[in-house]
Amino acid sequence: MSSPQEPILLLPDGDEAGTPPEDRAFRPDVQGLRAIAVALVVLYHAKFPLLTGGFVGVDVFFVISGFVITGVLLRERAAKGTTSLGEFYARRARRILPAATLVLLTTVLAVYHFQGFLRGDEVAIDGRWTAVFLANYHAIVVGNDYFGAQGTITPLLHFWSLAVEEQFYLVFPLAFMAIAAGVALRFRHRVLAVVLGLVIVSSFALSVVQTNSSPVTAFFSPFTRAWELALGALVAVAAPLLRKLPQGIAASATWLGLLGIVIAATAFTGSTPWPGSAVALPVLATALVIAGGVVAPRFGAEMVLGMRPFLLGGEISYALYLWHFPILVLAFQQTARAGGVPLGIVSRGLLVLLAVVLAVGTNLLVENPVRRARVLVASRRLSLVLGASLISGTLIVCTVMIDIHRGPSHASPLPGPSAPSVATLRAQVTGAASATQAPDVLAPPLINIPSTPLHPAAISNECVGAVQNMATLHPCVFGDPHGSLTVALLGDSQAMTWSNAFLGAATRGHWRLVVLGLDGCPPWLIGSQAQTTCGAFHRYAHKVLAELHPNVVVVTGAETGSVPVAADERGLVALARSIKGLGASPIVLGSIPWWAGAWTGPEPAECIAEQPASLKGCNLPVSVLEHSYGAFHTALRNGAAQTGSAYVDVQPLFCTASSCPVIVNHRVVAQGRFHLTSLYSGYLSRAIGELLSPALVRQSKS
Repeated sequence: MSSPQEPILLLPDGDEAGTPPEDRAFRPDVQGLRAIAVALVVLYHAKFPLLTGGFVGVDVFFVISGFVITGVLLRERAAKGTTSLGEFYARRARRILPAATLVLLTTVLAVYHFQGFLRGDEVAIDGRWTAVFLANYHAIVVGNDYFGAQGTITPLLHFWSLAVEEQFYLVFPLAFMAIAAGVALRFRHRVLAVVLGLVIVSSFALSVVQTNSSPVTAFFSPFTRAWELALGALVAVAAPLLRKLPQGIAASATWLGLLGIVIAATAFTGSTPWPGSAVALPVLATALVIAGGVVAPRFGAEMVLGMRPFLLGGEISYALYLWHFPILVLAFQQTARAGGVPLGIVSRGLLVLLAVVLAVGTNLLVENPVRRARVLVASRRLSLVLGASLISGTLIVCTVMIDIHRGPSHASPLPGPSAPSVATLRAQVTGAASATQAPDVLAPPLINIPSTPLHPAAISNECVGAVQNMATLHPCVFGDPHGSLTVALLGDSQAMTWSNAFLGAATRGHWRLVVLGLDGCPPWLIGSQAQTTCGAFHRYAHKVLAELHPNVVVVTGAETGSVPVAADERGLVALARSIKGLGASPIVLGSIPWWAGAWTGPEPAECIAEQPASLKGCNLPVSVLEHSYGAFHTALRNGAAQTGSAYVDVQPLFCTASSCPVIVNHRVVAQGRFHLTSLYSGYLSRAIGELLSPALVRQSKS
């Protein structure tokens, strides 16, 4: 072992020695801990039984990383008397970027191939954030839930932890340099310990508080995770004192720490508030293992962690962490899209084995050759150029993939009438149900669908906002402002998705139209909802209707979901009676088909992009629709019948007796799982007017 006065910077194989100068240059127990950490994470993501808290492996990695990176800085300072940021980041570039770039680009291309360009574009956008080590902030912005359903999660989400580490590495070396340059040698370790102690206390406190107030932010934030890396750094700084621990105490600490990691991995679950205060168990346990190992006790946990399988596992831990997540997520998603049964334990085990094989290959063919290449080790500039090239190359590839799949941003001219009659539309729906391939001319362009508002441009954002913010009792009036018949469209986002159809119908029928809709607030919510935003909106809508004196109020919306459909029926009855109490006539508009519930495939636009030549697989079977929402449809009919309200069944505008096609006469029907595209909604304007006409005629005569 080298002396503290002459610490080695590189191991014989060319790797950096990630331990403080007072410690052994290579720590078998730390390498074994890497294997433990990655095994916990991989088996957790593979949904293996017992390891319900396997996600704590990431926290084990954080502590190891803080220890290793501080050891590198301390060892370099002791050997050279200085710290080179250029050398530091050159080593990081060689160490992490080649394998990360390979996995990232492979994942993006795989998503384009297997899931179509819409999903591919989403993951390519994730890839751009990932390439610049901001995956965690992107996850916060888009509201990713690490513990959420695998069906919607991005296969690049696991890169968030790498981003947190690199953000720590951006700040900590600078702080280390400032302390090393400005503090006398005999006080340096003390000042470092004080600074790290402050980081640990403040970051842990923030973790506890923010996990309660903003769990997604707390999970991905570098500020709540900093204490985990800082604790590892503190162990490295305290190495001179830790070497004086008695063998028995050091050995006991390592076994106690290993036990703590096992307890955390088996006792915690995805419902445990995380990181919060619970994260202290695996973090402190990991610190105990590393701290006790400084002494290299004869009967410590290194007896197990230093065994050959653990050392090999630690060697491939980084590549295995990178590969396993996209493999598992894509497999889970493809199985769900195909409507198959969930993958069994044997299939999941084979996927893990595939990840191990790819990790071994990546380690042997990419990681080791690059990080040990003599020309790169000898040239800081060349290493940094390599890193910059890999990052910029990833950005370019992701951007090019997005651009080449973007296609036209405008709708092409479409055949047929702009608003067919019910009879014509039903014939088109019947023909669409038998179509096997998506047409070349399609509107709206698939790429535009996710970001297009539910309401048409003719209904301005100001008008929508005034209603949703409950800012006026005199909302905008559409259609014919001088019409003798006033119609109010009341509901949740379903009202907005119908607004283009009603706008055309109002213009054609010469009636005045007011749209009152708030996302997530079905008009039949009752009881416990009274004190929520929805309750406030419903009271506001009642005031608007009292002020407006409409002839007809058309109500529409989704099922509440959190209550039995019988409660929706009671709520509809109460709503219809209150509308009649205002002197208006209620009309209940049946619900549109929803690609949700028992539907296991992707969203309609994603499905079209993924399999344009197998379009029937994207159509919604009526049997699936009835299985999911038949009881709700019945509740709406019953509620209307109990109050003598008109009920308008809109299913013929979308479905045959057996299928609801996803494209009708070149128009994409659905936006997401629960809404109409604004273009198809407008296409229905004449048909919905025809369906409403009998009820409206009765009201105009009354």
